[in-house]
Amino acid sequence: MIKISDLKTDQRLESLTLMPDYYLQEIFTRDISNETTAKILAPFSDQSREIILSNLNKIRREKISSLLNAYATEGLALSLTEVEQACETLLDRVEDLVKSGFIRQSQTDNFDASFFDMSAEMINFSDSLPIFDFNQNDLHDLISWWNLAAKNNKSLFGKKPEVQNLILERLDDVFSSSIFKLSIDDGSDAQVLEESKKLHTQILADYKKRTDLIETFLLSLSSNQKSTELSSKLARFFPDSETIQERLTKHAPLLLYPSVTDRLPPEDIAMSLFKLKLIVEEKGHAEMEKFTQKVDDQFLRKGLSLIFAKIDYDYLRKILSERKKAYALELEIKLKMITDAVICIRNNVSPYLLLELMSSYTAYDFQE
Repeated sequence: MIKISDLKTDQRLESLTLMPDYYLQEIFTRDISNETTAKILAPFSDQSREIILSNLNKIRREKISSLLNAYATEGLALSLTEVEQACETLLDRVEDLVKSGFIRQSQTDNFDASFFDMSAEMINFSDSLPIFDFNQNDLHDLISWWNLAAKNNKSLFGKKPEVQNLILERLDDVFSSSIFKLSIDDGSDAQVLEESKKLHTQILADYKKRTDLIETFLLSLSSNQKSTELSSKLARFFPDSETIQERLTKHAPLLLYPSVTDRLPPEDIAMSLFKLKLIVEEKGHAEMEKFTQKVDDQFLRKGLSLIFAKIDYDYLRKILSERKKAYALELEIKLKMITDAVICIRNNVSPYLLLELMSSYTAYDFQE
């Protein structure tokens, strides 16, 4: 085994850092894994390493830097043969890119440097891309957001790592951020799809439980059911129902501000709903309305409007049942759309094809 300090730098490798950023970004795509990239960079000078790392997105950069630190401190063993094999892989890739015509030996002096400067476009993209949370965006907004992300990922020449970092930074829900983070790493499409499937199943299950809890609460309000009976019904949605019911009756009265959002676990949602029921029993619907005016859960918000309109119990039950199905279907469509968008961006698919694909899930044609 050898130490990093003993490795001799290959001048052919060091000279790669003289290439433009867009060449380096194409050379060090996910086709060269994080582990292989770390082995390639092991003999590089600190300055040359930084040039390469600056052309990677933050996910890959952090993982490769961690591997380099492990090699440097001998936390991970590294042999000269491994380094040589990794570097041969790199040189083979460069040769393939030269043969394919992507990398060309041209007289760049013929071009004004500003020709390749996309800084203004990057600033415009940053200003145009809002925070994204699929729970707060309708289908039209979702398509617009991912279309904008895909177009800039495709068109901002030499800015791909910055574009990917910005997209990740603006993703504000667990599903989107998790699968996009995985998509810009060195894993396969299959891994991204597997993670998407796993999260998809969990999100739908959580959503079903949340809407079941809300439906139970709304029907309780409509039928003037006692709070003790509601606590029992809410608790039945959990495996440890007796413990949950005890927590509801003991801790809900102490809750200062009941809240129902998609970010809360089902147990906390049940606690807030039970607190709202206690408020109704003690001070009436008007007092409860003070706490629910800004609620962001669409199913609860629209359900409460029916309660305040004093809709007949049987009609209310039917309306809630149908709305639950419709909202669950919309949620499933959103998750599929996001997965498709992430895979398309990952594989540099044309934004026009992405737009057509996402529009196919809706009843209308989306146009820019």
